[in-house]
Amino acid sequence: MGQKGDSMSDILARIEAKKADMETARNNMALGIKYSSRSLGGHTTQYRKLMREAGLEIVVISTPKVTPQVGKPCRYKACKGRDHKAHGEKCPVASARGKTGGTNGLGDVKARVGSLNGRFTGFRECGCPQRQHLPTCHKAGLSAAKIALINEAVSIKKIININPITWRYTADCITTEAVSFMLKGIAGVCAGCDTEMLAIKASKVNKNDIREARMRVICDACDTQ
Repeated sequence: MGQKGDSMSDILARIEAKKADMETARNNMALGIKYSSRSLGGHTTQYRKLMREAGLEIVVISTPKVTPQVGKPCRYKACKGRDHKAHGEKCPVASARGKTGGTNGLGDVKARVGSLNGRFTGFRECGCPQRQHLPTCHKAGLSAAKIALINEAVSIKKIININPITWRYTADCITTEAVSFMLKGIAGVCAGCDTEMLAIKASKVNKNDIREARMRVICDACDTQ
């Protein structure tokens, strides 16, 4: 009887230890620790085996399944915290926002005349937009600061001696990247500052000079002016 009592107490102690191990595994699963579910399965199997040896009723606390939340509760009071994403729907309050304006709306805030620009109302008699005159218009009231900047830009171009490039905004002007495979070893001269360089190092070239020995090109400095 003594040995049987000692063995029963040992089994009961091991059962309590397995209960503690199972609780620890459940806590680790809640924290997202790796292999926690595998540890819980092993401890549960050993716990049931010990309970059968002791002749006791097996009681296993099942781990509750928590349904993950798909979205967040809606922030509008009318929705009363409904999770629209979980139900596969759009928020009716948010969807109704912004319908008073635009081309199909009736609101005064976003009412527009043009279909592309809400502030566009037409042109002036001089040809400038209604919002303000262009800087090149004779009716434009330029400030002293703008006049100083324009004069400074003109003087800089005169100092660095930039020639007017007549073909710059025509179809003959193409980027160097477009024909770089045809420009190896070809010399070029910048049409703006007369700087000699390799045509492949220029910013833009004249497509009519691709087969010439010296090409008309535009360097990076003149291309930014």
